Amino acid sequence: MFGLFKKSKNNEKKEIQKQESLPDWYAELQEAQQRWFSFSEKLEAKMEELATAAIPELKQVLQDDEDLYKRTFHRVYSGVMGQLNNIREKARDTYEEKIDSIYYDLDARISVLDKNHDLISDFRSACSDRHEEFENKYDYWRKQIEKTQERDLEIEYKKILDEFETVKDKFSCTQCGGNLTIDKIFLIETYISCPYCQTQNTFAPSTQARNLQNIARGLAEQRTAHLYEEYQTEYNRERELYHERHELSISKIHESDKKVLSEIQAKMDELEEQRQFVIKNAPKLHQVYLRAMYDEWNKITPDLKEHNEKMYQNQLNNL
Repeated sequence: MFGLFKKSKNNEKKEIQKQESLPDWYAELQEAQQRWFSFSEKLEAKMEELATAAIPELKQVLQDDEDLYKRTFHRVYSGVMGQLNNIREKARDTYEEKIDSIYYDLDARISVLDKNHDLISDFRSACSDRHEEFENKYDYWRKQIEKTQERDLEIEYKKILDEFETVKDKFSCTQCGGNLTIDKIFLIETYISCPYCQTQNTFAPSTQARNLQNIARGLAEQRTAHLYEEYQTEYNRERELYHERHELSISKIHESDKKVLSEIQAKMDELEEQRQFVIKNAPKLHQVYLRAMYDEWNKITPDLKEHNEKMYQNQLNNL
């Protein structure tokens, strides 16, 4: 018990001696670091407050915006992104002004051979890590806000289908008044021949119906997004395997144990085999996605099938 008490006293004494030996400028570093951490936390709270309030509003504006080009939404969206980027710029400017300036000033005055020079490096490392943490949170909220641009095209498509069901049996011949049935969604003005008097009647689709050709590919991509994700995952896997194998290759440089070297080489060979499989498999998954996406696109706008298939063949040739 008395030994523990004595040991505690010694540790306390060493800590006091350590504090007394610290240079005068260390207090400035500590204060700057604490202020930077506190400032970063406040900016992160401000980002979160901005994003959580803006995201549901942006989704509602997008849904309510009847404009074909969604200009009202994009004005609001640009304003929100501008505010988010202003917060980020404030963090960058403050880091340069309050952290970098102190670091470069002390680094120029204090020799790298000085026993306290590590304190300067530790200060910059801690503040840099905190800045990176802020950037990660900025990226998270930026991506969440960007997702509000993703329109639910199934809703827009249903509106077009509902409109078609309403109008398809309400078109009459201008000559004889005979009822003409519209058998599909037209994307452009079309002549409809009257089966009773053979008059050619011009049918003009609504703005909403015309918009089908603008959303068709996006809708097809949304419906096949899971296949695209499978392809992207496989594609990215190739780089992961390459870097993993490269790290093992580097580890061999300072290894002399033959058994360990043999184990490392075996693992490298296994990784390379997996990598070669991925290199061959990724394009196959890409083709599966493209075929499924174009099939969906053709279902949505069958009149564009011939044009779409040419695009599909061009993409296959460029793989």
